[in-house]
Amino acid sequence: MKLNYCEYLEKVRGCWAGKNIGGTLGAPMEGKMQMHDISFYTQELNGVPAPNDDLDLQLIWLAAVEINGLDQITPHLLGEYCHQSIIAPCSEYMVCKMNVANGFMPPLSGAINNDTYKYSNGAWIRSEIWACLCPGAPDQAIKYAYIDSCADHCEEGIWAEMFTAALESAAFVEDNPRRLIQIALSKVPASSELAKAVNEAIACYDSGKSWKEAREKLMADFDIVNYRAAVNIGFVIIGLLYGEGDFDKSICTAVNCGDDTDCTGATVGSIFGIMKGYSSIPKRWLEPIGEAISTICINHFGYAFLYGLPKTLQELTERTAKAAIAAAGANPFLAQLVNEPSSVSKEELEKLDKGEMASRLLALPLYYQDFQMQFAAKLRVEYPEGPLVLPGQELPLRIIVTDSIHINAMFKLRWKNLPEGWAATPEVLCCGLRSDCTVINECKITVGAFEDCFQDLELEIEMDGRRQRQTIKIPFQLKNSVNFKISGESEQSYRCRTRIVAGKQNCPLPENAMPQM
Repeated sequence: MKLNYCEYLEKVRGCWAGKNIGGTLGAPMEGKMQMHDISFYTQELNGVPAPNDDLDLQLIWLAAVEINGLDQITPHLLGEYCHQSIIAPCSEYMVCKMNVANGFMPPLSGAINNDTYKYSNGAWIRSEIWACLCPGAPDQAIKYAYIDSCADHCEEGIWAEMFTAALESAAFVEDNPRRLIQIALSKVPASSELAKAVNEAIACYDSGKSWKEAREKLMADFDIVNYRAAVNIGFVIIGLLYGEGDFDKSICTAVNCGDDTDCTGATVGSIFGIMKGYSSIPKRWLEPIGEAISTICINHFGYAFLYGLPKTLQELTERTAKAAIAAAGANPFLAQLVNEPSSVSKEELEKLDKGEMASRLLALPLYYQDFQMQFAAKLRVEYPEGPLVLPGQELPLRIIVTDSIHINAMFKLRWKNLPEGWAATPEVLCCGLRSDCTVINECKITVGAFEDCFQDLELEIEMDGRRQRQTIKIPFQLKNSVNFKISGESEQSYRCRTRIVAGKQNCPLPENAMPQM
């Protein structure tokens, strides 16, 4: 697949502009569950967009790609970037930071201590960067959407970002909303609340119900408290369908559905911008907010030594394109950006809702953590029953060695220095491995005493013929000992309250207004 470079730039700039517009439009209503009746910005702006974590978190992912390369992005790496760079002391972002600090790296960081936020909106709102880096390649976009979202979500929360990333990636080569929704649905479980909410929004539109009736049906039929991502993506679909190709109508309908209004408006705006391009966005929406990017949840200091983070949409567009070109040079499954007419075959378009990537991602276990072995192999620890345990409990553990480059290698995995009362059966696991194999070892852990809330078990790895050994620490947590739910400060979210303060000052949120890490 080949995409014309100038056309690609037009769509990427449209994506980021639509994101800024929709996020600004919906910011004042964020978190309010009732329906609204707005048709334009309701706040004084004077050339400055509202700060929006939906956009600024993606600046961090762009920095990670610029520094490391897209092909080197892993759950562990983004977990570190999240821990170091996101400074919002709230919601799923803080859960991720706390879990990482205690040794639970992604995807464990999104799956434990996270009952309140695991199916919430923090992940699917930041999917555009992966779509822009993987234009016309939804199976590649969802791979990075999974890597991203598992830092602070699991299951429905992850599937939500896979859905939006697939839709946005496909929108670079397909502009029919119904076809885009079909492609996105092919990447998530049909039995999920997310898929059900999307299909219900479609059914309401097809049956002639008004957008208000569609919104009320979603609110009545789905649990927005526990499945917030599913319902809010339903609102995005309402905006796309009932907007009927009109920018104003699309973003306003999504925002008027209520709840996470900045997220729904921003996502509809970005999808429209990708489908139609920057020039299709009416100037009356662009002029009040200008080209600036107002940030709220990130620490800029760590990137001052490199390029600094983008401060305008034009700069963000150019740097996104540069990263996309580099990524395509290393990945043959990505579209090539060329100075010639786009070339997308009928066969390539028909394959957008096919491919193995979704089934592979959906088959991954809920609780696992990967460790890089010094012997050019990867070790994965799966917790079939989770890492939250009680003394006296016996639990299975699955240890998988894979991705070896060796023609033939013998490994010994040995438990050592087990704390008082802890036991492992067997204590030594032996396995032979070659480059085209994966070895699965089953063992059983008897849980002993905890000195505090956490306990790390040491697993020593020895490879025959090598003098040095490697020790990894496998984390466990005492069940019911940690509660990361943050509440009681205000009826409004931290992000919403901070935006209101910035809005009253009629200026972008200054970088030094946030606590520095």
